[in-house]
Amino acid sequence: MNLQRKRYLPPGLKLDILPQIPDNFWGAVFKSLYESWGDPYWWPGEDSWEVAVGAILTQNTAWTNVEKALENLTTNEIITADDIIKTDSVHLGQIIRSSGYYNSKAKKLKELAGWWNLFVTTGKIIDFSDDKLRSELLNIWGVGKETADSIACYAFGRPVFVVDAYTKRILVRLQGLDSNPAYDEIQKGVYDSLPRDSMLYNHLHGLLVILGKEHCKARITECLTCPLVATCTSGIMKQTDNKKTRRNENPGSTN
Repeated sequence: MNLQRKRYLPPGLKLDILPQIPDNFWGAVFKSLYESWGDPYWWPGEDSWEVAVGAILTQNTAWTNVEKALENLTTNEIITADDIIKTDSVHLGQIIRSSGYYNSKAKKLKELAGWWNLFVTTGKIIDFSDDKLRSELLNIWGVGKETADSIACYAFGRPVFVVDAYTKRILVRLQGLDSNPAYDEIQKGVYDSLPRDSMLYNHLHGLLVILGKEHCKARITECLTCPLVATCTSGIMKQTDNKKTRRNENPGSTN
């Protein structure tokens, strides 16, 4: 885990205060990961605006590419929503080129910046309920559920759980599913299983990101050292296959 970067934490959230975690599927997942790794130190950013920008830039790309784009924005002194609005779209696209789909993302950033000045800079967002905030974010061109929930959770500290590709992949392997569950289905499962708590959802998503990057990878998995291997359908199958392979290679072994 790279803990050298700065992590933005919305006002009011406290790292060491978490609700009681129930003994159910998602509770067990969180406890195992949190006991293994602790605070995942997520989401990277200097402030709420940079977190929101990062949520746009990370669409369909790796975070390392986002870091380059954010660094380029800072180097070019494009730091605020006003700066985004004032920057020529073509020039902005070139600055964030490393994030991919740069022309589309430049337009998305301008749309986000306009929304930001209308609701965040003016303080109107304070009166938004969680549902109202999500609805407003989803009305921004280019903002889907994952991006909206990332901004709500990590920029504004709302009790919203973010579902991403890591979450879906991990859930499929844990439960031995044939296909990815829908975004809303996964999110509802978390809401039904865990207390609605901003810091809990912040940590859970961050821990799943770490798990997806270090163990539950897309092609090559590291199941044997995974904190969830004892209860993971895919991991248990892999352990069984490994034991069979060892027995075939060493016929006299009883292990």
